[in-house]
Amino acid sequence: MNNYQLIIHVDDKQVVLERILQVTRYRGFLINGIEAKVNTGTHIGTINLQVSSERPIELLVDQINKLIDIKDVSVDNNGPR
Repeated sequence: MNNYQLIIHVDDKQVVLERILQVTRYRGFLINGIEAKVNTGTHIGTINLQVSSERPIELLVDQINKLIDIKDVSVDNNGPR
């Protein structure tokens, strides 16, 4: 099982986190940890999501990028392995 850490920047909207969690589950990734913060000055949120799966991480990144209110998604290669 491969472990990944995603850094996701989002608009500060109520349903964004729920949509990300739903896509993660639908794509067959297990959530191992999550940390979410909002910058009240810019209204941009940062979500650090630790996931694991046998599937390539690009499948999840592409699907999260398609969601509304997503600014960008990156994989932290220094995250958990």
